Amino acid sequence: MNAPRVTVYSSLDSQYHHAFQVFLDHTDQKTKALAWLENRLASLPERRVLIDAGAGTGQLTAWVGASFERVIAIEPNASLREDLRKNCPRADISGDLILAAQPALPGDFVLCSHVFYYLEADQWLAHLEKLASWLSERGVLAVALQNSGTDCQRMIQHFLQQRFDLAALGREFEQRHGNAFEVQIDTVEAWIATPAFAEAYIIAEFMLNLLPMPNPPERQAVEDYVRKHFQDGQGGYRFSCHQDFLQVQRRK
Repeated sequence: MNAPRVTVYSSLDSQYHHAFQVFLDHTDQKTKALAWLENRLASLPERRVLIDAGAGTGQLTAWVGASFERVIAIEPNASLREDLRKNCPRADISGDLILAAQPALPGDFVLCSHVFYYLEADQWLAHLEKLASWLSERGVLAVALQNSGTDCQRMIQHFLQQRFDLAALGREFEQRHGNAFEVQIDTVEAWIATPAFAEAYIIAEFMLNLLPMPNPPERQAVEDYVRKHFQDGQGGYRFSCHQDFLQVQRRK
């Protein structure tokens, strides 16, 4: 009999939404991210146009978009666009892929939050260049992704032999376009904490599902990894999920 494997699901599955909610219930990542965004938005010289690339269901789009006169949302997934229209009814919505999208107006803030997981690594630079091309003269691009040194990323590296590194992307972009753009990265600390193993495992499985898993690891191996690496020494589980915010601006 084959050993049970990690569950594989898509963003449209009920299992995905359940696992995502378990994650949100046991992390300060969202709170920390919103605080960072609030501070960054307050520093913008102009807030006329928001462009959200990979807007998903539009919940974050609506929150950020409340500070802007116009909202342009790009989301190629038709099922997610249904929720996007409900959550952000005033947005101009495009179903194009990022590389094909042509926003009607330049963005004073261009946001791409946790989208690069779903892009092939050799396409990262092209996508960053495309996003930067949408900036207004004094606009800011912010790309959010989990920091490469987190406990979650070490687990993904262990089981799937991949790791996401926004800092490396920023350096590559700066080498090519440093004369035209300024680049900086902020790392915002965040943690997952739960007293229960069942919840820690669900969150670990959710993190592994950030990547395609044509050959998912055995469930027992992931359970053993969670117990070995994520226990907090007090009967619970605590592991890091810090976020990087890669920012790009045109040079003055």
